[in-house]
Amino acid sequence: MQHAAYLADKQGLGITDSVIDVLNKSGYKNETTQEVIIQSTNKAVLTAFKAQSSYKRMYMVDEDISFIDDSSIKDIKSFADSVAIGKESIFPSELLFLTGSTKVVPRLHSFNLSVYAYLFRNEFVSQAWDFFSDPIVEINSYVMGGEIDGVITDFPATAASYKKSRCLTGKTLPPYMMPAKPGQLLELVTPQYLPPAEAPNPISTDSDVSEPPSPPVSKQAVSNAPTPSKSNAYIEKMAGFYFSSVSMFFASLLLQIVM
Repeated sequence: MQHAAYLADKQGLGITDSVIDVLNKSGYKNETTQEVIIQSTNKAVLTAFKAQSSYKRMYMVDEDISFIDDSSIKDIKSFADSVAIGKESIFPSELLFLTGSTKVVPRLHSFNLSVYAYLFRNEFVSQAWDFFSDPIVEINSYVMGGEIDGVITDFPATAASYKKSRCLTGKTLPPYMMPAKPGQLLELVTPQYLPPAEAPNPISTDSDVSEPPSPPVSKQAVSNAPTPSKSNAYIEKMAGFYFSSVSMFFASLLLQIVM
């Protein structure tokens, strides 16, 4: 859920109450086989859901980070059950070469928060070279190497295929199912061709999470003015277009008869 404050203040739409109402009326309030997770980058939205419902809540960090401090995690823990972070916040990269790993996931786990990574796609241009254009290798590297709890993907069939893989249920893990090691491929690049070092991603602090509560839903004035009819100019334009099309049709028909 996004832009709840704007919709409430500028459009007069209480999106939080509306979503809760629709979910409850659809029977998801008592759902036991499928889990409903409300995802948002907005603390106020998730706080409202916690107060008004029992649905699981996921806080999405909408920027790549290199570290997250204790105060931020404690704040997130107060209103969310899990956290979604970008893939770069787990394995940072330069020019699509993985350069290392961060401590963001283990730090979130230490506060009993589940961690999901986003966004996974099948297209090779969305993956680091370290995964050799294989979406299964990429998912496996983040699950086994990054120790995430779940993935957010545009291709759920790929994630389902990975989850059902028999290679993960054997006594020993096949070599081809070993996760990619961040930085290993980069070591093979000739030093003079290495990409320039980039500035590290920012650190997430409490100020990045804290925000004011959502504004009350504004009352929008309802206009009673009748819907304006099409102007004469518009009608004339459409009539001209129609006659032009008819003329072109007969001209092409005449040309075929002559030929």
